[in-house]
Amino acid sequence: MKNKILLVSAPVLAMGMDAAQAVERSPNAKTVEVVVNANGFPFSFVDDNNNITGYDGDLLKVLDQRLTDYTFHFNAVSRDAMIVGLSTGAYTLAADHFYLTKERAEKYDHSGEPTGISDLRLIVRNDENDIHNLGDLASGKKKLVPIHTSDARYTVIENYNKKHPGQQINLQPNGEQSAADIFKAVASGEYDAAIYPIGALLALNKALNLNLKASDSVGLFPNVYLYKKNTDPQLIKAIDAQLVALKKDGTLADLSRKWYAEDVYALPGASDVKVNTDWE
Repeated sequence: MKNKILLVSAPVLAMGMDAAQAVERSPNAKTVEVVVNANGFPFSFVDDNNNITGYDGDLLKVLDQRLTDYTFHFNAVSRDAMIVGLSTGAYTLAADHFYLTKERAEKYDHSGEPTGISDLRLIVRNDENDIHNLGDLASGKKKLVPIHTSDARYTVIENYNKKHPGQQINLQPNGEQSAADIFKAVASGEYDAAIYPIGALLALNKALNLNLKASDSVGLFPNVYLYKKNTDPQLIKAIDAQLVALKKDGTLADLSRKWYAEDVYALPGASDVKVNTDWE
């Protein structure tokens, strides 16, 4: 059996639409194979009722309702399986709070509009008073939680090290980890810090009683959808148009407050966040 979960009943997020209103699909609507991370709380995950949810999950449901020329078939797998399926063409669209990197732009198509914004922070223990920025990590020779090499957070640190050859952060690769596992590794004292979007910390800190805090923002980064190479440009264009509309009508801000406990769109500089190819 293929490692995927079909979302049989997808509750529609009632934002910017009448949730009770039936969707009138085009008789020639094209099926789009959509994949999310099954264990990527709060970005996407499968809940106890076997429904795909989280920021990306809810946003995709809204898009599915609005794009009447398309119908989404939802799949939820591991992050590694997402990338494999996207590379082989099994999936058309992958959503996992992705940052755009040079390597990803070469290998996949991508959205031209942000699907969200990552407010990237350093996550440390409450009694840690020596780590405030990336420079402190490097100068203090602090231990950073290892990062999956396919994760753009790895690229953020890698780029920092390229710019600071004389004082680098100890960057180690790792396999797939959930946000909860990453934060627990800091809380336990195994590592001194993690670099992660603050939305995940705000969503998990109280629930897990981790006694962690976040630094000031390391930076705001646009999130994108990744598409298999040579995806129909009309699909990408249609989704981009809806992303613009959903930002304008406040739906993206509502999703941010719901899943990250903050409105990332109200942060200083958020209005300037665009999808670009400035990899550094």
